[in-house]
Amino acid sequence: MYLRIVTIKCPNQTAKKAFKLLNRQVTSEQMEVGLLKETTVDISDNDLLYVKYWISKSHFDKGRKNWQKMSKEFNEMGAIVTAVGGNAHVNVLDNFKDYL
Repeated sequence: MYLRIVTIKCPNQTAKKAFKLLNRQVTSEQMEVGLLKETTVDISDNDLLYVKYWISKSHFDKGRKNWQKMSKEFNEMGAIVTAVGGNAHVNVLDNFKDYL
């Protein structure tokens, strides 16, 4: 599994709402090429954190094209986007689905 952690520092709350909507669209497209799950964390009024769970690095590379376009749009709108990623192991409670 390959994990990608993305932080977005938005210029204001309105931009944050717009970014969240745009990300939903991109996430749907990425799920068609290997994105398994995404967790969104509202860090503060203007900051977001996304944790994206990919099947593998090669799947991420396929889905990255959509993200690069969106990241560029974010930057043009005044957001600061940073991301890190790497191979990961995820531990999940056996009955994890019961808590969703």
